[in-house]
Amino acid sequence: MQPIDFRYRLSDQGRIVLGRLSSEETVEFELLSRRDREGLMDLASELRLLELYVKYVGSDADATLAPSQPEWHGIAPPRRGRPTLSRTARPRNYIVSMLVIASVSFTLIALLVS
Repeated sequence: MQPIDFRYRLSDQGRIVLGRLSSEETVEFELLSRRDREGLMDLASELRLLELYVKYVGSDADATLAPSQPEWHGIAPPRRGRPTLSRTARPRNYIVSMLVIASVSFTLIALLVS
């Protein structure tokens, strides 16, 4: 198992600083990350967290935010043909049930009339 590289360094004040973030930005990043985990984020905070994250991840030349081309080799192509319907949504079942109801109704009407 390889150790995780968090790309941190020590600032002049002896504080741990993430990547290219300053000491103040690291504190802000930690605060916003905590608020995000607690579900207390607003749009401005989310945008600021994203900005700090991109700056932090951008400190490594190998880090990419998204692949340039989607990789399709691991994904099966969608099947062509009839879409699968659930058992209750098949039109054939509705026809059969309507025939049963109609035949029972006609039988009851015939019994009541005679």
